[in-house]
Amino acid sequence: MRILLLTLLWSMVCACSPMPTDTVNTPSPESVKALTQKVADWQIDTFYQQGEYRALPTNPPDWANREQYHDLEWHHGALYAGMNQWRKVADNPEKYTQWLKDIGERNDWKLHKRPYHADDHTVGQFYLALYEDFNDPAMLEPTREQLDWIMANPKTGTLEWEAENTHAHDRWGWCDALFMAPPVWARMAKITGDQKYLDFMDREYHATYDLLWSEKDHLFWRDSSFFKHSEENGEDIFWARGNGWVFGGLALMIPDLPKDWEGRDFYVELYKKMAARLLEIQRADGTWSMGLLGGTEGYPIIETSGTSFFTFGLSWGINQGILDRDTYEPSVLRAWQALTGAVTDEGLLGHVQPVGAAPGDSFADYTEVYGVGAFLAAGSELYKMLTPEKAQKKR
Repeated sequence: MRILLLTLLWSMVCACSPMPTDTVNTPSPESVKALTQKVADWQIDTFYQQGEYRALPTNPPDWANREQYHDLEWHHGALYAGMNQWRKVADNPEKYTQWLKDIGERNDWKLHKRPYHADDHTVGQFYLALYEDFNDPAMLEPTREQLDWIMANPKTGTLEWEAENTHAHDRWGWCDALFMAPPVWARMAKITGDQKYLDFMDREYHATYDLLWSEKDHLFWRDSSFFKHSEENGEDIFWARGNGWVFGGLALMIPDLPKDWEGRDFYVELYKKMAARLLEIQRADGTWSMGLLGGTEGYPIIETSGTSFFTFGLSWGINQGILDRDTYEPSVLRAWQALTGAVTDEGLLGHVQPVGAAPGDSFADYTEVYGVGAFLAAGSELYKMLTPEKAQKKR
């Protein structure tokens, strides 16, 4: 009952009291860092009690009360990616670095079970990041062996989601995959200096782009099954978290692309197109609707995983000088203010949409590790944006 009342209250606030941009204050770097640390520490402290924090108190639906995810599943892979961003700005980076190292060591630095599936490659992002710090071959070799095997045994079938004998799951036939796998391939190319990893990533990324990118709306369909569906207002369905996966993935991957590589401009331009579109469709409350074009009428409740990924990506673009600070900073600050309101006193990030493949519901006291990962990345990048040395970065 309490969650229902909170949800109804939030929807009334969003519907009746849109937040003007000039009421959003710029947070201090210290407050951003403190809140990000609170969420990071809460997640580490409760890591082995995940089921307790994914369940609703009354009449939980089928997706609640699950067992903890395996260390190497994509849910955790997204958490680790955000934790890896956070450790770079934390006051005590050793704590978070060691937490990640412990996970890698107890899993022998292996990728997850399915040899081709992008979801099972996600953990490779933090493996390779730690390899760059520690130069330990154990952190690198299992991932390199897996990528080499994929290139020696490539799948080349259709990415159409509902086609007979589809290879959509063995290749990157859903937009989420563009977060899960391409940053691993790009980082492997950077670490090894071997162009073959970059070439494979680029070829497969373009195949996904060619199928799922909407040139009209400058957004990605989740997969080809969405071509025939629409929002209640008649707009196409573009899932916020799905596009968040893509946008966040670009922010993670572009830094690893060679500056003189002829293929790099495609990814920078794609990032800029998405950023401009996100600016146009952000809600007055600072978030983005779960169905990006469905409006507050279709999605009266906020959702934090998609909003966190967008906040991370936009902050990163400002910090890199790719996006104009004066144009995009207000959007980032409105989004962060909304995210701040979704964190409980204990440090739980609420209103994370449960696991799914389309827009759905969110709940004030419901969290998921991938949403936390997105939040940690957002807070880390926003902190850099707000520090004096970053504020002077060339625009």
